[in-house]
Amino acid sequence: MHRFLSRLRRALVSRFIKRTFPYRLPAGPYQQLSGEATQPVNMVVDSAGKDRPDVELYKIWQGIPGGHKWWHYFEVYDQLFSGLRDTPIRFLEVGVYQGGSLACWREYFHPDSVIVGVDIDPDCAKFEDASSNVHVRIGDQSDTQFLSDLFQEFGPFDAILDDGSHICSDMIKTFEYAFLNGLADQGVYIAEDTHSNFWRGYRDQKYSFVDLCKDLVDFSHAHYLENEDKIGRFTLTSSQRVKSISVPRIGEEIQEIRFLDSMIMIRRNKQRSIPTVEHL
Repeated sequence: MHRFLSRLRRALVSRFIKRTFPYRLPAGPYQQLSGEATQPVNMVVDSAGKDRPDVELYKIWQGIPGGHKWWHYFEVYDQLFSGLRDTPIRFLEVGVYQGGSLACWREYFHPDSVIVGVDIDPDCAKFEDASSNVHVRIGDQSDTQFLSDLFQEFGPFDAILDDGSHICSDMIKTFEYAFLNGLADQGVYIAEDTHSNFWRGYRDQKYSFVDLCKDLVDFSHAHYLENEDKIGRFTLTSSQRVKSISVPRIGEEIQEIRFLDSMIMIRRNKQRSIPTVEHL
């Protein structure tokens, strides 16, 4: 019954969205870039599999049933995580599906790493294997009390991967709470399948997770807003410079944002400070 109600909710949301929140490409690039940059071209589909990744994580994935991921994700994950394999980490994935992803991470990371999966479907509890440090918790990814209990039990996490509902509002709520309350310093937050933000069936609101991340670029530069006379001029002496500037917390703690095909990665840095400019 729980699964049926969940599917019914998504179907109703999808029907509502289709007549309310379609996405259209912004006009700005067409106005600001040359005709050469915006002229239509044909983007080729890799139907032959020539771009199949040649990394160990993908080879592990191929031997595990019950998974569903785009090929190009594996090279990105290899770049992000290959340096973390020699020491135990805490890894959270939102969205368990058929358990293949949890099994893949279990084999890829250090044996003492803690792998946690979250899903709204009670059937996913069967993929837990506590003896191997693989844990599954059933709950709604947008429920902050559920996330709070999860972080108290297993956190903070070195990596959090959102491969859950892909509903825009869920992605934003999960990120807001998890980034500030469940992610370790220098940890990475990854959202998969962000292409869903451009599909009507997942746009339960006009403002998407992708929109948020684009705006977070501005937030992470908020200390420069109207502060040229305080931190940016070469003529200022050290005694003339301000010691701190008020900025939104989320902007202060973002070290970097990476936009990739269908993926966004955000790294946290709780000790981030305003850079110093030097004129020699």
